[in-house]
This record gives sequence, structure tokens and C-alpha cells, in this order.
Amino acid sequence: MSPGSRTLLGASAAALVAVLAVAAAGCGRRAPAAPRVAASVFPLYDVVRRVAGDRVAVDLILPPGQDTHSFDPRPRDVARLAEAQLVFAVGLGLDDWVARMARDASGGRARVFEVGPLVDPILVPEQVLRLVEDEPGEARPDEEGLPRPIDPHFWLDPVRMQRATDVVVEALQRLHPEEAPLYRSRGDEVKRSLGELHQRTARRAAAWRGRKLVTFHGSLYTFADRYGLEVAAVVEPVPGREPTARYLARVLEAIRRTGPVAIFTEPQLDPRAARVIAQEAGLPLHEIDPVGGGEGLDTYEKLLAQVVSVLDRALS
Repeated sequence: MSPGSRTLLGASAAALVAVLAVAAAGCGRRAPAAPRVAASVFPLYDVVRRVAGDRVAVDLILPPGQDTHSFDPRPRDVARLAEAQLVFAVGLGLDDWVARMARDASGGRARVFEVGPLVDPILVPEQVLRLVEDEPGEARPDEEGLPRPIDPHFWLDPVRMQRATDVVVEALQRLHPEEAPLYRSRGDEVKRSLGELHQRTARRAAAWRGRKLVTFHGSLYTFADRYGLEVAAVVEPVPGREPTARYLARVLEAIRRTGPVAIFTEPQLDPRAARVIAQEAGLPLHEIDPVGGGEGLDTYEKLLAQVVSVLDRALS
């Protein structure tokens, strides 16, 4: 080997060592971790993850198929919140377990942000409240000086979900200000999709002949209010608590008086009481999933399309 060749080889080896040294130093420096957030229920989670894109890690707390009202978190559900900086909750009494989980998982570091109170939620209809009068554990708001209860299921109205999207955008911008323009742009895309969904739903709803229905619990008040329907009664006024015989008799009387066209159950809740009512009243029974997240309901738009499809069959 010539002296020139040895010199060139030595220079190349030195350059390679330098490159490897730089690479090794780079491996020793960790990139800043992306912010991490969570959302309590699937519809809220879907909006958060779409606004966040790949800039924020987003976890869903309530597993698909679980009931929001009776969720009993497992240790692994709590552990999922250990790194969360912000937790989006519905509020309005629906997911009180979120605050407890966030406290236990993060030692109080995670901030719980309740979206429901900020999107103009509606009151539970008076005709439903009248049915629970004198039921054990149920106080009449106007008699006890208590506020009239509010429906927390705001997400079944895509117009209110547009407002919720703005809330999510602002929260993520404050958490991660360097990506604020991206969150605003992605939020606008979500809102456009929700606006189109609302227009499609309104056109379908205008063709429904039946306007009154009975639901398993109070999940469809906000949807009904938006699209001109009326919830005449609910089978289980307190989710997870078996209705009394006296209450079921009142529901049957309300059905005979108001003439609803169908009863709707939910896959997260035991349908036996609804089956009894449907048989006694001679009404068809349909199932609506108001939460989604499972197979075939893995976007908010698919969730609402399923609700509309079931109502098409029941009310047309």
C-alpha cells in the first residue's frame, strides 16, 4: 500500500469515528416528550385525538362497552393517567370518577377539564321528571329547592360538539402553545365535518313520521331537542338502579297517554326492564349505542350515523 493510500485510509477512518461519535452523542440526548392527555368517553376522545394529531398523545379512559354511570376503573385504567397533563371530562355528574382517577394516578398533577358545562347543556325534560316524583332517592327539584337536573349527554348533538371542539382547541393551545396554529387548523377541519353531519341528520330527521319515543335512560334528550323529537319517558331514570314496579306503572301510563312509537335500549345497560315495558305496551324494541368506540363505531360520525340509522327504522 502506498503512503498516499495509507493517508487517505487514515483520514476516512477518522471521519467515520467522528460521525459515530456525533451519532452516539445524539442518542444520549432524548427529544422532549410529547404532551400527554386523556379523555373520559369515546366521543370526546375522538375529537381530542383528531385535533391533537401526532403532536399530543391521547388516551381513552372508559373502555368501549362500559357504562359511563357505573364505571369501576381497574388499576391499569388508573395507571394510564400517570403521565397525563390534562384530562378532558364530560362533567355534569356523568363521569365524576375521572377526578378521582387523575388524582390517584398523577398525585394531583393532572388537570381535569370539564367540557359539558361550557357547551350550553339542556335541562332534563319536565315530563320525565314528573314520572320520578316520590320515587325513593329522587327529590323533586321544585319542591326541595334543588336545581333541575341537566342532561350531560351533549355529544349526541353535533352542533354542541362543534362548540366542544373549540374548547378542546383552546385547551391544547394553552398546553402546547408552539403548535397552536396547527390545533386551530385541525379543529376547523373537525368542525366542518360536524357541520356537514348536522345537516345530513337534520334532513333525515325531517322525514321521520313518529316524533315521540321512550329511551332506556336519559341519553337522547339533547339529540331529541336538536331534531324535534320528544322523549316521553325513560325506563331506568337512575342508570344501574332497577326501577320500581310503581315507576314502571307510571311509564306504561305515560306511554298510553302520549303514544310513542318505539322503545330504545343501550348495549351498556341491562335491557330486561325495557323488554317488560315493550311487551306490556306492544311497542317495538330497538338498540342504540350512545357512546361508541367499538367495532364499526370508531369515529364520532359513525356513532351518530348509527343513532340516525336506528331512528330511521323506528320512526319512519
